[in-house]
Amino acid sequence: MGLEELREEIRKKDEEIVRLIAERTAVAVRIGEEKKRAGLQVRDVKVEERVKARYAAMGSEKGLSAEVMDRVSSALIKEAVDAESMVPVARRSGKAVVIGGAGKMGAWTAKFLEGSGFEVSVVDPRSGSGLSIDDCAGSDVVVVSVPIHSTGEVLKGLERVCSPETLIFDLTSLKSPIEARLRRMASSMKVCSVHPMFGPSATSLYGRNVIVCDCGNRQAVDEAVGIFDDRGGSIRVMGLSEHDSYMSYVLGLTHAVNIALFTVLERSGFSFEDLRTVSSTTFNKGLDTNMSVASEDPMLYYEIQHLNSHRDEMWDLFSEAVAELREKSLSDDPEGFIALMDAGREYFKH
Repeated sequence: MGLEELREEIRKKDEEIVRLIAERTAVAVRIGEEKKRAGLQVRDVKVEERVKARYAAMGSEKGLSAEVMDRVSSALIKEAVDAESMVPVARRSGKAVVIGGAGKMGAWTAKFLEGSGFEVSVVDPRSGSGLSIDDCAGSDVVVVSVPIHSTGEVLKGLERVCSPETLIFDLTSLKSPIEARLRRMASSMKVCSVHPMFGPSATSLYGRNVIVCDCGNRQAVDEAVGIFDDRGGSIRVMGLSEHDSYMSYVLGLTHAVNIALFTVLERSGFSFEDLRTVSSTTFNKGLDTNMSVASEDPMLYYEIQHLNSHRDEMWDLFSEAVAELREKSLSDDPEGFIALMDAGREYFKH
């Protein structure tokens, strides 16, 4: 059998694999329907672990690598959970408005709400809908998905327009710039604050985190959790004042490390293409994230760094760590460097 005939065999196998994935996903939908009838959660982590173990064992028998089996089983599990999470739930009746719904995250949220049964409208000059903030009156849910520096003014307008029965929440990456207004509104209105810990490219909530911040109105928190619950993700409820402390590390530090890295590379004198010809496994692993950060909206990333009230704490620790790492790596005594590595290894165990 020649090369072209062998490639044709591969193509046929690929078709068979795709057909089997489709059939497997169809069975997953039926499982999702049964779960809905029984009132069970979409995700079952113990079942997922058993599936991964099964693939590892089958792959080992066939001489396939554990790494490939883990990736394949993880992808199939995600596809199944995505399909199960789209099984219609008890349809919500109500009207939802997404302010900023023509933006990337706003559009994602509008689609998500439509999939949950809401009748969704978009308030955004870019949408061509002709709607304004006044059209939020009478809505059951209003989501604010605008830049951080604009969110306060939008909330101020909603305070004037919406009734106390309307659920209102924002999607901002930082809460300190709007904390006072959120707390004031929550004292008399159904207001909380939400932060999806993913971008608009997410195909589902599978394996992703959603933070719901309590601004002082527990009914708002419970209703917001209900919107995102049981869709394959993980929901963390926390106090509003806690949020930005976490984000100074989860977002601020992560962005800072990546910006520092590509800034050093850009100033190194080596071209990117030149470095790629000698790149290591570790370098390549971080490359996708680094390139993703470099392509993001600079103003959004500036606001995440600049407007966080906990930024100085993170920057002090970051600067101290870099200075200490420099000192230990230049020292002729390796003990200090080894201690840093050991401390990091222990940290990730807990």
